[in-house]
Amino acid sequence: MLSYRLALPESPATAVVIAIHGLMESAACLEAAVQRWTTGQWAVLTLDLRGHGSSPRWSEQELQEHPGDVMVRDVLDLLRLEELQGLAQLPALYYGHSAGGGVAAAVAASALERTPAGFHPAGVLLEDPFWRLPVTTLQDRDVAEAAYAHLVDVQSLTPEERVQIRRAEWPNWSEAEIQRSCKAQEECDPQLVRNGNVIPSTPWPELLASFTASGVPTLIITGTVRTGITPQHQQIARTAGTAIEVFDGASHFIRRDMEDRFMDTASSFFTKSLEGKGKHRAKPVAMAVMSPPELFSKLFSPTAMSVLDRLVDLRGPVFEDFSTPDARAALAGTEVLITGWGCPKIDGDVLSAAPKLRAIIHAGGVIAGNIVPLPAGRKIVGSNAGEANGRPVAEYTLAMILLANKQAFESARMYGERRTPIDREQEFPRAGNYQKTVGLVGASRIGRQVAKLLRPFELDIVIHDPYLDEAEAAALGVTPLPLQALMTRSDIVSLHVPVTPETTAMIGAAELASMKDGATLINTARGEVLDQAALEKELASGRINAILDVAVPDVLPPEHPFYELPNVMLTPHIAGSMGTELLRMGDHVVAEMERYVKGEPFAYPEELS
Repeated sequence: MLSYRLALPESPATAVVIAIHGLMESAACLEAAVQRWTTGQWAVLTLDLRGHGSSPRWSEQELQEHPGDVMVRDVLDLLRLEELQGLAQLPALYYGHSAGGGVAAAVAASALERTPAGFHPAGVLLEDPFWRLPVTTLQDRDVAEAAYAHLVDVQSLTPEERVQIRRAEWPNWSEAEIQRSCKAQEECDPQLVRNGNVIPSTPWPELLASFTASGVPTLIITGTVRTGITPQHQQIARTAGTAIEVFDGASHFIRRDMEDRFMDTASSFFTKSLEGKGKHRAKPVAMAVMSPPELFSKLFSPTAMSVLDRLVDLRGPVFEDFSTPDARAALAGTEVLITGWGCPKIDGDVLSAAPKLRAIIHAGGVIAGNIVPLPAGRKIVGSNAGEANGRPVAEYTLAMILLANKQAFESARMYGERRTPIDREQEFPRAGNYQKTVGLVGASRIGRQVAKLLRPFELDIVIHDPYLDEAEAAALGVTPLPLQALMTRSDIVSLHVPVTPETTAMIGAAELASMKDGATLINTARGEVLDQAALEKELASGRINAILDVAVPDVLPPEHPFYELPNVMLTPHIAGSMGTELLRMGDHVVAEMERYVKGEPFAYPEELS
């Protein structure tokens, strides 16, 4: 049987917190939470998972093959104890810490949500619930064995040696915290660590999305201490429609100085969960419009689609025209439009046919240009996926910058022609990225993303944008320059400006002539920002190189020299979202839809006026 502690408030309990943990430190750290929560008239039941693997009912084979079933069955069995049944009909607030506690809390809450056994979840709070991803039985059995061996080694040390190790591991802990942690290590049974650290694989997005669908408030708390895991927490939260709060540094069981913030966040969340119990807003009616209609299935994964279905009432098929009778009927009741590439213009006639329309979420760059000015008094909020769609353009640009500086394209061509060993230092003495200069023309959304992606590399990044002030340039880590100076100084020039009267043909013969011999021009913006005839002439000389994802026209005629010139890399407009990258824009739509349903502002708003 699992170890547990029950703390009761002085007056009758109005709710029960079921706190599940499996770490040595977390057992001691929960004491502060118990004191605060019982003061708030909540009973607190703390379950220690470190004993679940020691139950004689489970064989070693079961522990290895079905650790999650074993763990959750132990939790559910404990909640059936006769002495706990007086709490079963109270609203249950589930709290799970770390991977084991997170799995147990979430799965137990899901299992008990509609059963007559009680302990129905009123809220679910998960702290760092899936910090080892992907989780597999074999991987985590190895983790458990490593944890067992480590604890055996630690317990063989003297108390003074253990203290020294803990001080080195957690330099911001107080002396009392160090002593408390060392005492927990000393008293812990290594066999329980071996059996208790086995964490099952868990379908997190689906499990969390089921809480969203049922109206069970759910919050994930994570910390940036594990930088590779925080984005996974955020991605799963977005997909599942779950709220998430990221603490700067670590969550509270790792750093004592975060305890007050954690307690405030957790207590506020539980309080609001109880206040909102039973209050459910009708799902808003949504309509999807894009062309071709098949684009919709490429934007939304099955998981994202299931979350979207839980958030909104998506009416009809995917439309590609507003004028059909079916589209008109759908517009009449639509509160949210989900639009994508190929969506026809949202004109006055469409707006009149959609009197209930309150929001447009666009799976693409911008809504502006595809919607008429709103009538006086009409308020529609908008969100676009320009940031999400810009990410692959920035990634493409980053890859091309690094490869161009490395002279990868020239060396590959030479190797293919000679088919003999290449003397790299003789043939490519200037190859490499170290201390090269990259010039960005335009501090647009994509230009800024490129600047950020370039930060880890030892490059000198300069930028030209007349609208970028010094403070913004400093924040980006770039040096502003006039256009001509940038063209002269840069080894790579990358274009990131929209097409406007000011930017049309802004890179002309004079700018191209000022580029260094052997420099590379990258264009992922629009072909119109270049004087293409001047570029063709400069490239024909062989003096500079070009990587072009766009041109004028977008698909050049078959006889165009750009297809054949050895110093030109021509790609068929692939820098933007394609393939799996389309799913990022679908995830964006789902995340923004969740914010709308919750009454929160969009994370990526677009002003519609």
